[in-house]
Amino acid sequence: MHDLPDSTDMLAVVAEFLRRELVPTLEGSLAFQTRVAANVIDMACRQWQQPAELARQEQQQLERLTGERGDVATLTSALCQRIAAGEVSLSTPGLNDFLWFVTLNKVAVDQPRYAAYQQVLQRLGDR
Repeated sequence: MHDLPDSTDMLAVVAEFLRRELVPTLEGSLAFQTRVAANVIDMACRQWQQPAELARQEQQQLERLTGERGDVATLTSALCQRIAAGEVSLSTPGLNDFLWFVTLNKVAVDQPRYAAYQQVLQRLGDR
């Protein structure tokens, strides 16, 4: 049986086609929207490539911070409500580390070449 490339590899080829072949032939809004589509494909690929362990770690940290059990969306909402109510602040043990964890993992998907993100990664690697 012929082995197919994985989904992220196939989508990366589509994104590259949009950028290299299609965008140069387009103008204005359509060129912009095609670049956006290629970027969305890239973001989806990066998201799929993140280890499932990261989602598990996020859920565990949220459970520790809220004292509740549940899915990430529900626990995130509960944490946000507690922050808004002043029940949780940066002085709460674990919150600062959690916020850095979530932020860095989101930027890794959204803008992995972002200069400030790269600087933080380098600084963390120097520890």
